[in-house]
Order: sequence, then structure tokens, then C-alpha cells
Amino acid sequence: MNVGPNAAVALKDNEKEQLVEKMITCPFLGSAVAEGKLIVRNSAVDPLACIEDVRDLANTGGGDLGDLLVLFAAGNHAFMRGDSGKLDEPAPQGFFSLELPGSQGAHPGHSGILMGDPTIPGSGRLSLPDFARLAERAACGVIKRSDAGRFIAENLMRDPEAKVFGANVVTAFGGDLAGFVMTIGPALLSRLHGLDEKANAAHQDLEEKLTKLMGEDNLIGSAGEFGLLFAFLTNKPGAAAIDGEPTVAVSDLESIFVEKRLPAGFGDWKKLRTDWVKHTTALALSAAMDLHAAKRLD
Repeated sequence: MNVGPNAAVALKDNEKEQLVEKMITCPFLGSAVAEGKLIVRNSAVDPLACIEDVRDLANTGGGDLGDLLVLFAAGNHAFMRGDSGKLDEPAPQGFFSLELPGSQGAHPGHSGILMGDPTIPGSGRLSLPDFARLAERAACGVIKRSDAGRFIAENLMRDPEAKVFGANVVTAFGGDLAGFVMTIGPALLSRLHGLDEKANAAHQDLEEKLTKLMGEDNLIGSAGEFGLLFAFLTNKPGAAAIDGEPTVAVSDLESIFVEKRLPAGFGDWKKLRTDWVKHTTALALSAAMDLHAAKRLD
């Protein structure tokens, strides 16, 4: 019985598996729920989570990435199922919906690994062929950030509904796709290095632009999602770098996407919102380079 949004839902194992597969199509949130590290509230039909629970989980290890996830939760997943069957009922204050397909955060050009049609609630499912498309980009068991960016570009090119570099992106970054690839993207990355006031101001400015554009442009949205993966994983003890680039281990991706488990020791290292800005910008640049090259070949 639903006794209010704050009530924890007692889920049987098969109910939890169905919920994680069909609704919670985020590898981080899905793994956290599957392991019992994030409490499902309200009901199994209209599952909610407490925003502060997500903040606390992502901030484990002494970082502040959870403070950024709060913005995503409140902005992209603020609606639960209404009487119409659509996600059009505002979630209670302090909570967000765990039904991610059909939400504002679901978009064309996604990876296809955990979700089918992004417009249809309950369309989650695991696609091992799509996971294989990502995993096959690995060398020595890890995937470089630039190769993840190329995977993003491939997903966008596979989906005719994907929106890439519209007018709002041009306005925010002061150029078109070619300009971003050739001058704007590299300049943005160079401004993010260091710990001085200028670097901090650059992080804050970019974070505001990127979070606003994630829901409007599918390249930025996909880069932001994979930026979270890199922000979660690249500070893990023993994480490798190849050619000066951060990487993520295929074993960690398999853990969270396929096995629904957070990597061992997840709470022991810092996850930082400034890392999300750097990774998202670099991923967007890598994807844009591939899209620009493909456009020249057409």
C-alpha cells in the first residue's frame, strides 16, 4: 500500500529486477537500487527516490559530485506518472521519479544499452549488442575518453531523431560545429586546467551552460551522461591513463551496466563535479570531431 512518498517500498527480488531493468535505466542509479544502497520510495508503480539520498551516495569519498546530481534529478526527473499514464505529475518536493524512460532526461541518440524508445515509459531493457559496441573500443581492458566520445558520435549518427548543435549551443559557445571542433573546444579544455580563480570561474561558467543544454542538444546530453561515468570512475585507485587520457575499465562498465553492481570500494574515492565539467567538455569535443569528419565525407 502506498502510504506517502517517503515510505520505503519492500520489493521482492523479482520486483526489484523488473524495476531496475524497465524503469531505472541509469547505470549508477540502477546499480545503487539493485544493491540496496538507494532506497525506493512511494510505490513500485510510481517509484521515487529522495534527492538527498542521491546526494549523499554520490558524495561518498569526500567529493561533491552528488551536489551536481541533485540538479539533474530535480531538473530531468521531476515528474512521475499521472492519471494519463504519462510522466506529467509533479513529484513531491525533495523527491524525483525513478522512471527514467519518457522523462525529460531521456533523449534520441542515446547509447541503446539500457533503454529502447526514450519517449515511452517502461521501455528499459539490457541490450548486450549495444554494450558490445562500446566494449569493443577497449584496448588492454580500458576505454579512452576520446573513444567514448566517438561512441557518442556513432549513436547520434545512428538515430535520425537526434538533435546536434542547434542554435542554443551556437549561442552558448559562440560558434558552429566546425568552430567548436577547431577552436572553441580546445580553448575550453585549456581553461579548465589548474586550481586558480580563473580555472574555478571557467568550471562554474561551463557547468551552468552544459547543464542547461543537456536537455536541448543530444550531443551535450550524451556527453554529460558519459561525463558522469568518467567522473565516477577515473579517480578510482589504480585507474589507468593512456596517451595522457583518462580511461574507464571495461570490467567497471560491465559491473554497472550488465551486473548492476557499483564497483568495489565505490565509497572510498572522491567523485568531483569539476571532473564532470572537464570530462563532458572533452567528450563533446571528441564526438563533435567525429561528426564533423563524417559531414565532410557525406
